[in-house]
Amino acid sequence: MAYRTIKTVVRRWDSGPARTWPTISATIEVVSVSQQIHEGGYGSVETTGYLATLTYFYRNPDLQAGEYARSFPLEAAANRWAEGYKNKNVLVHINPKDASDSVLMKDDLDALGNSAPPSLEDSLRLEEFPQLARGYLVLSGISEVIALIGLALALAGAWMHRNDSSPKWVTVTLIVLLLFNSASAWLVAYRADDSNRYQALLNAYTLFCPAWMRWGVKITGGLLFAVWLVSDLRELLPLPAQHWLAVESTYFMYVFAMWVFSSTGATHAAVLRSQELARRPTLAGSL
Repeated sequence: MAYRTIKTVVRRWDSGPARTWPTISATIEVVSVSQQIHEGGYGSVETTGYLATLTYFYRNPDLQAGEYARSFPLEAAANRWAEGYKNKNVLVHINPKDASDSVLMKDDLDALGNSAPPSLEDSLRLEEFPQLARGYLVLSGISEVIALIGLALALAGAWMHRNDSSPKWVTVTLIVLLLFNSASAWLVAYRADDSNRYQALLNAYTLFCPAWMRWGVKITGGLLFAVWLVSDLRELLPLPAQHWLAVESTYFMYVFAMWVFSSTGATHAAVLRSQELARRPTLAGSL
């Protein structure tokens, strides 16, 4: 299942006191989908996902309302899931001490059995993302291969550097490949700016790139941060430790290269896989 994050607007318990509360029939009358926004640096705003909200109403004895929400990475999947519950009756648990306090549990919602979340592939087909020009796909394909070559070269360079035998051509080649892959990733992202919907897809690239690439980004990013942090604190350490760090800090370039190649490779892999899925015909009967 492609969707990992589940959260509710109103409190929800899968176990605990709410399970012992009395139940009452409610009707899901309003469904909505809203963007989940993350404000980054320099005033940038990114769409990180879509929140599908089910609003239900019940009488106890006055008219009361509650909400249940679920987060999705793609808008069409959120809409499909929410629409499947509109005008459905469901049991909700009512706080015996406060009639306005209600809980819609996941088990009770799943018991309706009418709206399972679409798979990642079907979600992408529903989304109808714009298809990138073939030239951009070729560029992403070449860049993904270069990222793998760059990773291997950075590892080889770091190994040779241990014996002070890393040839100059390795450093020059790494710099050229880093510049090429960084520029190609920027070009694809710039083209994606023509459509906010596709930009949202790129922001969620971890859904589409291979797992080993995701871990590569995390590990190399962690190593890069550790090298930077230790180097920054070097003067506070004993002299033997300072001497050791002075030697080890020369590996910074290779760690940085591995992180860039991991990041750009994951981005281009995500572009290629998402475009491949977007070009597949929609299986209307299965959606």
